[in-house]
Amino acid sequence: MKNPLDNFDYRVQCDDFFVYELGRLVEEDRASFDDEEFRRLVDAGIHEHVERRLDIRAEIAARLRKLRSMPVRVLQFVEDIEAPLRDVPTIIQSYTDYLIRTLEQCADEKPDEKIEAAADLLLESPEDGSAAERAIETLGSIQSAISARVLAHVISEPILEEDLEVKAYTYVRAMWPLPRPYIFYSLKPHAHEDIPFRWFQLLIDCREASAVDRILEEVLAHAKHPDYREDLLALVELLAEARDPQTEEKILKVFNSEETSRAACEILEGFLKRKQTKTQKGTNIADPWASLERLYKANKKYLAAARLFESGDKAAANRKLDELLREQPDYPFALMLKALT
Repeated sequence: MKNPLDNFDYRVQCDDFFVYELGRLVEEDRASFDDEEFRRLVDAGIHEHVERRLDIRAEIAARLRKLRSMPVRVLQFVEDIEAPLRDVPTIIQSYTDYLIRTLEQCADEKPDEKIEAAADLLLESPEDGSAAERAIETLGSIQSAISARVLAHVISEPILEEDLEVKAYTYVRAMWPLPRPYIFYSLKPHAHEDIPFRWFQLLIDCREASAVDRILEEVLAHAKHPDYREDLLALVELLAEARDPQTEEKILKVFNSEETSRAACEILEGFLKRKQTKTQKGTNIADPWASLERLYKANKKYLAAARLFESGDKAAANRKLDELLREQPDYPFALMLKALT
């Protein structure tokens, strides 16, 4: 049966981290779902390029709704922004085929020689202060996913002099969210020997919505290992700077869980005794949490309109969509369904 999302354009650029990683796996003859890392790459790519992007989800929904025989279950997953898509076969096949095509199309694209030279210099001779500084400045001056990845890599380990590390960190912070996919993908398997403190500092400073969750994941993953204890004690101090309105609630949920190790509880208990988290209430909730809350509310209103549309009550659906578009004029799903009514 033909995949209704064949040749769908997920709009991934040649310098994207997932294209780069796919190229590495292809070279290693590991681009197969039998390979654990390949499966992890596809999962993470779908999360980054599909699940998190309302415009892409809306375009997929539009294509599915125009089919003579609409795959209702797939459509429901696509239109509910809280639903994961990494286990939907239609999405997996379409996205994987697209990523492979993108890699092939990008094969003839010449790399940026300035980025390449600066990256080689920085990675091969980080101890040469003046050369490293020039390389950092070159990479920092180029707004590229590749330069962002290189700078993110060099701040993940203590390989630079402190002043140069701070300089590289400042550039990476200014480039956010370009380094985000690389950082999140690298953190996920918890395979690092040392905890990349600067990455978590970056998540806090850039107000990454899941920063608190990522820090708590790190505590759960490594607390039982004494070699990580000192790093974890420093890491949890970042929680005091988090702007997430649910910071304390998330910490207590982990602390009170029966699955949390005693070592992890001790680290969190020590933090809770020493520090007070920054709380925000009422209308003062900061972005991106306020934006996420608005998106979730808008999606619930859209899903209600979609149910009316599918029941045949297009007039009522239109009224719901008009109401939603008055609140959020650019909401992709509402614009898509409005065009079909």
